[in-house]
Amino acid sequence: MEQMTKLHDLKINGSGSAGGGHFKTVSISGSGKIAGDIECESMKIGGSGKVEGAVFAETIKISGSSTLKGKIETKLLNINGSIKLEDEVSADELTVNGSAKMLKDVKAGELKVNGSAKISGNLHAERIDVSGMLTAARDCGAETFRSSGVIHVGGLLSADNIEICLDHYSKVKEIGGETITVSIEKSFHLFRRLFRFLNSDPYLHTEVIEGDTIRLQHTKAKLVRGTDIYIGENCEIGTVEYTGSLDVHPKASVHESVKV
Repeated sequence: MEQMTKLHDLKINGSGSAGGGHFKTVSISGSGKIAGDIECESMKIGGSGKVEGAVFAETIKISGSSTLKGKIETKLLNINGSIKLEDEVSADELTVNGSAKMLKDVKAGELKVNGSAKISGNLHAERIDVSGMLTAARDCGAETFRSSGVIHVGGLLSADNIEICLDHYSKVKEIGGETITVSIEKSFHLFRRLFRFLNSDPYLHTEVIEGDTIRLQHTKAKLVRGTDIYIGENCEIGTVEYTGSLDVHPKASVHESVKV
């Protein structure tokens, strides 16, 4: 009868280094380095560690300042510190409470951004929830997208259901979905109100919004196209094209509206 190989743990304390391999748990608590690919059940980095190969793990938890140069595949990626991910990232659940810089495409079942996430490639997830700051240089796609923080998307933001609750300035090149809602955050927290006053008014700036049901507040757009559209207060819209109904708030500006 064939015996199963027992997996050992890999622990690096201080400035040590190790090669890649297959382990049970991997932990770096200093400025250590792993030179090859890693396959493990769990990885924890609490220092300024570096992994130069790919990581295939059940769970990855980052609480320090680190760099992972290879491809990442995991069920759970939890970032509480500062991390730079230089290759593609795939996770069932990705949570950013600290600061994450991801240089290539990111795929997730669920993405939660409570801190700051900057993605240079495309982003795709089943569900995206932003309460911090999300910057995506290219396209951002999801089934459900919700933001109560700050978003900057350089390409198309697409989802079946999009809900953007503005508390600061956000910018998206194009937005497409079935139900799209942009509303203003009614914040009564003194610090948040002061921060808003010292910076800029909460606005969403975009070129095109296209969907079935669209409700907008505090939005500046060149073109809004859909079935049933409500243009709320403090909106500045170039052209509205609609096939169903159009309702425009007295404090909104629409240059041209066309029923098609």
